[in-house]
Amino acid sequence: MPGDNSHILDVARRLRKLVDAPVLGGIAVYLHGGGRSTVDLDLYVADRAVIIAQLEAAGAIWDQENREHVLDGVRIHTVSSQEAGVEIQGNSTIDGVRVVKLHDLIAIKLLSGLNNRGRSRDIGDVEDLIRLVPLDKRFAARLPKAIRTEFKALVDAVRAGEESGPSDRRF
Repeated sequence: MPGDNSHILDVARRLRKLVDAPVLGGIAVYLHGGGRSTVDLDLYVADRAVIIAQLEAAGAIWDQENREHVLDGVRIHTVSSQEAGVEIQGNSTIDGVRVVKLHDLIAIKLLSGLNNRGRSRDIGDVEDLIRLVPLDKRFAARLPKAIRTEFKALVDAVRAGEESGPSDRRF
């Protein structure tokens, strides 16, 4: 079942002034132009203890069973640089939400999709961003060297799919 991006965005906007952590994950994909809906809010954290204190001061409640914070029905997860595989290079504000920059988001999503079984949605997010932003192979220069080849291959795959069109695909 798709999530309610508008409610999640409202919570993210409120947290922008209270929590020093940019958004990544599905909401970041949506804000950067991807056609994504999501059910939670993921925050990139440099210091998890500081962000947890800020979340709780903002009214978020720790759900021990699910190991996540919840604020106004929105599940909130914290993601460290080690977990993301990327040290972000700053953030920007889109539609009132602090969000990781596009090149960092793509690097995080691509690394997650390539390195973790069961995370094909992350590769799909990168494909959507390539298609909808749109991005081309020149964008690879903004990514870590280790994933530039994979990004360029995804660009080729997305463009090949666009050229063949849905009626030409064989299942």
